[in-house]
Amino acid sequence: MSRAPIGGFEATVIAVEDLSPSFRRITFGGPGLSGFGPKTHPRDLRIKLIIPPAGATAPEFDLLGFLTEQEEAGVSWYQAWLQVDPAVRGAMRTYTVREWRDDERELVVDMVLHTDEHGHSGPAAQWAEIAEVGHSLHIIGPARDFDGPYGGIEFAPGDAHQILLAGDETAVPAIASILDSIKDSAVRGKAVLEIPRAEDIIDLPAPTGFEIEWLPRGNAEFGAMLEPAVREVVRAESKALAEVGAGQGASAEGSTAAESPARELEDVNIDEEILWDVPAALTQAAQGSSSETEKDARPFYAWIAGEAGPVKRLRRYLVQEVGVDRKQIAFMGYWRQGKAEG
Repeated sequence: MSRAPIGGFEATVIAVEDLSPSFRRITFGGPGLSGFGPKTHPRDLRIKLIIPPAGATAPEFDLLGFLTEQEEAGVSWYQAWLQVDPAVRGAMRTYTVREWRDDERELVVDMVLHTDEHGHSGPAAQWAEIAEVGHSLHIIGPARDFDGPYGGIEFAPGDAHQILLAGDETAVPAIASILDSIKDSAVRGKAVLEIPRAEDIIDLPAPTGFEIEWLPRGNAEFGAMLEPAVREVVRAESKALAEVGAGQGASAEGSTAAESPARELEDVNIDEEILWDVPAALTQAAQGSSSETEKDARPFYAWIAGEAGPVKRLRRYLVQEVGVDRKQIAFMGYWRQGKAEG
């Protein structure tokens, strides 16, 4: 048995495919992934890519040995890693697993090739732009032989029969994986995807009863297309949402019912901290203030991720204005404009 739920692995690029101007698919393989592996469908599983220093085609830092040393010393590996010179250790970035092929021991990651308003890319996008077969990097993710929960998955709809998935381009790979995980189920719902341009619409098979709406953003602000589209979905599904909030006096958008404890939200300074409001992480107080809806008998479930600004506004809208039970929705600020991860 592995001593830890997660570990470090060396992954070699075995294929590179451009899906669109903004999406590049990197497929990893090699013997270094023999010990990697989620035991279930990855859904929205998060992993860490350790991007080698600029221009390097392989890791220059012995991350695997470093992790072993920190574990044996009982030291937080992440805090210790931060003390290492970035020019040596590289950069750590979080991505979601697009596909895990267990039999082949192959990991697929779809990476966004984005730039800021000045045309600058982060280290992960720069690495993806020049990645070639044979290049390698380190990955931190679930250990194959760990017998227990390893975290990193937030999509947990229970028996919800109506699902809303919404996000910008950084959430597209996770939503694509989620759709694959429910392809054989009877759930209904909609995926709302805001992308940089129309050319970024990719082939994304949807389960029966599921609709996909692509929203090319163009030069508009992040969330400019996503937010009104989510509100429209909520209006269209007001009957299901009314059922969710029945015990709280909530109905559809524009409800005038008095505010209840279930709608109280602590403010999150998205410029200083990560917005990560998911059912599994709710405090005991928040759990107690939610409605009495049984977690495995939920008519509605929503998963929303992307730039933290729109996610925060949609969080307030759905929880405070509409009255959706917080145990039935996951809000994740995947990134914040103008701020680098870590």
